[in-house]
Amino acid sequence: MKWEIVCAGIGGRGVLLASSILLETAVSQGYYAIASDELGMSQRGGSVVSMIKAGECKSPLMGRENADVLLSFEESEFYGNLVFLKRGGLAIVNTGRRDLPPAVEALCRDRQIRWYPLDADRIAGAMGMVQASNMALLGFFSHFSVGPYSLPHVITALQTRVPGKFFAKNREVLEAGRKEAEARL
Repeated sequence: MKWEIVCAGIGGRGVLLASSILLETAVSQGYYAIASDELGMSQRGGSVVSMIKAGECKSPLMGRENADVLLSFEESEFYGNLVFLKRGGLAIVNTGRRDLPPAVEALCRDRQIRWYPLDADRIAGAMGMVQASNMALLGFFSHFSVGPYSLPHVITALQTRVPGKFFAKNREVLEAGRKEAEARL
């Protein structure tokens, strides 16, 4: 059993925290997990991509059309990293849009990619935690219970990665993302 996840965003959007939570979740459930991070000009708003593998894996690098899941913290990063998502994969995209450009929609339909738009910025902002949109995406993702990534397990990993004074608010945003998935799916 193996799960491959790509987290893609722009510097400062919480990609690395989200990927460390995904790693911690897998490890806490007894799986081997490994990651590879690509940090473009992240301090200047450049692309940040984290590739996470959990389960039976040997290398942290991921080839084209191998990822089970693409978590995109910015809509633009969804388009740039769609190449990693395998046929039948799952994509969750932080965007206020409800539709994709026609060519991308056709590609997703042809490759049977399930994609879900999520206005994670709105969810986090409404809770006074604009910087926690990554938690809304993780919460939404937990609805699918892919491998070890159920909500209780993600919350446990969150608690180990986020300082105590920020844990409660981050958990609220995580749970709000999950509730959004439950309401829509």
